[in-house]
Amino acid sequence: MNKHYKIGLFGFGTVGQGFYENLKKHPHLPASIEKVCVKRVDLPRIGHELYFTDNPDELIHDPALDIIIELIDDAAAAKKYVHTALQNGKSVISANKKMIGESLEEVDQWHNEFDATFLYEAAVGGGIPIVHAVDGFFRDQEVLKIRGILNGSSNYILTQMQQYQWSFEQALSDAQAQGFAERNPTLDISGIDATYKLSILAYHAFGEVPSLNSFSAESIESVTKEEIKKARAKGRKIKPVATIERLGNEIVCSVRPELVDPNDALYSVDSENNAISVDTVISGKHTSVGKGAGSLPTGSAVLEDLKRLLSGYSYEVSKTKTAVA
Repeated sequence: MNKHYKIGLFGFGTVGQGFYENLKKHPHLPASIEKVCVKRVDLPRIGHELYFTDNPDELIHDPALDIIIELIDDAAAAKKYVHTALQNGKSVISANKKMIGESLEEVDQWHNEFDATFLYEAAVGGGIPIVHAVDGFFRDQEVLKIRGILNGSSNYILTQMQQYQWSFEQALSDAQAQGFAERNPTLDISGIDATYKLSILAYHAFGEVPSLNSFSAESIESVTKEEIKKARAKGRKIKPVATIERLGNEIVCSVRPELVDPNDALYSVDSENNAISVDTVISGKHTSVGKGAGSLPTGSAVLEDLKRLLSGYSYEVSKTKTAVA
């Protein structure tokens, strides 16, 4: 008899609901959400017949649950839940880039120490399946460089500033009104959010655990109207570009506003869209463009991880790498 997998879900916000809606469209999958852990069980949730609890132990220590899916914004709590679940033999899927990016040495240990699988596609590219590609197909070809737009909020703000000659403050306010930027947008506009994603990609591309202290991040807040005017006069755009590459024995990572020409693959990637370009030794450069955030795009990435998990997939990096702190 084929096994039916029972899921414990942490978080029922934007991404959690997006995953739930995507899962409902795939009734053929042998998996279902049995319990959902949220901060407040008293909030009305119309149209959902799920079981809600505010006690994380009901999920982590429930022997009937096979898979934990972690979609909360508290990195410290997420790390505790993920680690404990893996210790208890439950496979885990996460979208928490901050938790993973800041804890890569421990994540590397989890991959090697536990039999349970840990996947996190949604933590990097949203709807762009970049972790799966870099961990397998591209890494086997030897990755030279990864360059892209990894933060939709920053890209949206710079797009509005350039299209409508808005001030940074106007563009940020609009991004928040549209739901593309958080009420506290510091991680997005500072470039720190993108560094978490870069660190995860570096780990999978090069098989090493990079130090976030070596990353360079420059805020888009430094971009002036005068710089935008000069860029426009030359037919260029300013984009929030994130880059990782290996130079000798060193992995160099940076996030900064960058001038791009019309022949650049990132030039036409506007608004909240993301793009990731992978340059390899064998097959050259590959660029993927898509929604880097949002309920359904990110929820779809979580669903794809679930499908891979059910098929027995796990990351290759844990099988072949040598960690470098």
